[in-house]
Amino acid sequence: MMNDKSFTIELKCLFCDCVLEGDSNKEYSSGDMLECQNCREFNDYDALIDVAAEEGEALVAEYAKKEIEKTLGNLFKK
Repeated sequence: MMNDKSFTIELKCLFCDCVLEGDSNKEYSSGDMLECQNCREFNDYDALIDVAAEEGEALVAEYAKKEIEKTLGNLFKK
């Protein structure tokens, strides 16, 4: 049985790959542009969310694969 698992995805600049640090008092939404503190390029919020969602899906798939392999391995042990 799989346990509940949390995954943390950091939003990274699409230009220089640095972790973005937004204003914690501001809520961002579709259409917003987030400035990178490192390279000063503006990142499109929607593109950042798409990349983060893909990364999250990959993490979950890899975790599920390992859990399934572990479970199957335990089933066939003598």
